Amino acid sequence: MPLVTLRHFTEEDIPVRTALLRETRFQANLNDLGVVTSDEALAARQRKSITEEHDIKRLFTICGPGGDIVGFAWITSIDWRSQCCELSFAVLPRYRGAFGAAAVGAAHAHIRAELNMRVVVNQVLEHNTMLVSTEELAERRAVRCPWDSYTLGEWRTACYWTDSEEDVRRSREKSDRRRREIAARIRSGGRT
Repeated sequence: MPLVTLRHFTEEDIPVRTALLRETRFQANLNDLGVVTSDEALAARQRKSITEEHDIKRLFTICGPGGDIVGFAWITSIDWRSQCCELSFAVLPRYRGAFGAAAVGAAHAHIRAELNMRVVVNQVLEHNTMLVSTEELAERRAVRCPWDSYTLGEWRTACYWTDSEEDVRRSREKSDRRRREIAARIRSGGRT
């Protein structure tokens, strides 16, 4: 059984996602829409995404093993013909350490398998090291864009890169290789 799964976002999820949009770390790391928008307007925007905007935006709910909501993922800038989109995600504060990386992996897998996306554009604000270290961000970025986003009263620098199916495959192989090495080391009692 997978650690996390994705399902389509529903109206019942709106209050949980609205609370997340208002959370300080979310605002600093993505946008401060939750600060400048009323509850009613936030709910209306999310409802519109569900009912009218599937061609340009998709929202998903990330669930843990027991079905509890652990966060949300969404794709925007969808180019169906080129099979390309931008992926965003946010994990609820109490689940960030436990489910963050798994949520990202599940979101990538879902949009590739279910929506046939072949290239995913990633954007991370440079100060956001919740899932990607400063060193890894500097290594992965293809574009560094100063003054990209204005959140919580500060201009933020964004880093962008793409992940193709081949990039994801290589990353998965590297992760699997590392896991096997660790398992072998543990089985050998720590002897290398």
